[in-house]
Amino acid sequence: MAMTPVQVLAVDVGGSGVKYALTDESLTLREKGLVPTSFDTHASFVDAIGGIFDRFDGIDAVAMSSCGELDPRSGYMFSGGALRFNGGTNMIESLGARCGVPVSIENDANCALLAEADSGCLVDCENAMALVMGTGIGGAVLINRRVYRGSHFHSGNASPTRVDLTPGAPLLARLNGATALATGYASRAGLAPEHIDVPTVFARCEEGDPIALAVMDEFCSRLAVFIHNTQLILDVEAFAIGGGISAQPRFIDTLRDHVDRVFDGLQIQVPRPELRPCRYRNDANLIGAVLHHFNPDV
Repeated sequence: MAMTPVQVLAVDVGGSGVKYALTDESLTLREKGLVPTSFDTHASFVDAIGGIFDRFDGIDAVAMSSCGELDPRSGYMFSGGALRFNGGTNMIESLGARCGVPVSIENDANCALLAEADSGCLVDCENAMALVMGTGIGGAVLINRRVYRGSHFHSGNASPTRVDLTPGAPLLARLNGATALATGYASRAGLAPEHIDVPTVFARCEEGDPIALAVMDEFCSRLAVFIHNTQLILDVEAFAIGGGISAQPRFIDTLRDHVDRVFDGLQIQVPRPELRPCRYRNDANLIGAVLHHFNPDV
């Protein structure tokens, strides 16, 4: 007798919105939706996720991908990432109490890595890294086909790293989160930031706008330095580049060009990684959250 599939609500928590979908072991995403990030406390956040849960009947579990550093076994959030109010809470306990079903949680970049390693752009890699360009920069490391979480569940934490070691220099998240393209362009062009978004910057690059091209060039140059330094330490086969920005061929091509320049400038020959856009793009975190739910030991 065939068993009824386990119905899972997959949730992807980001700085600007919460994506969700229904799925099961097949990983086919249904009833996809988005709720803007308008809550400002952990309680209101849990209530908002509970509201999504209440829209559907027959949900057996919740699988969450979340920004911030966390312990996926216990559910404890060391930080909430862009949603700072989630730091110091236990998501499995609070959301489990609200929904009354099993809850699993994993860092969003680790979820993207799981999806791409399972059947995406990293399926052929033993060792790799994923960089997810969003409000900040999510990073995740694959070692010997397993997610490497580190001694304190902070492995791959790219956002607070620096490419400029000058005291007081801004963190990588501020310089190279995807939204930095829009704010950087607006500042240099003398425009109000609310009138510029990331797609507009790419459109102006295609039009040959010199300001947009310069901002894109500097953006990719900084990220190339991070990739160079990380590659020399980890020696991986490939970097998966995710987030909505990864769908832009100009971005991937410009980034590859800058990575090549950095490695070409070395006086020693070292292996350089491939840069690969994520296959699952904005769905990678949802798919990875469900993969983690069904196989939490990977």
